[in-house]
Amino acid sequence: MTMGTTTAVRPHPFTDVQDLRRRARRLMDQGAVASGSGADRKSLIRVLNGVLATWLVCILRYKRHCHMASGIHSG
Repeated sequence: MTMGTTTAVRPHPFTDVQDLRRRARRLMDQGAVASGSGADRKSLIRVLNGVLATWLVCILRYKRHCHMASGIHSG
């Protein structure tokens, strides 16, 4: 890397809470997938894996905040 050059660092897709909420609301607004809707298995698995990944990140963030909380106002 040469001096004076910068590389754009993209944030991890699961670190922005507002973005997580916005994507979750958008997916919920699309509604449930009925068996007769013609949804293919690969796209359904992709969506479910995304939902699972978001849920796991939220749990990990919650646990981290619980363990990092300190002081008189910690729960």
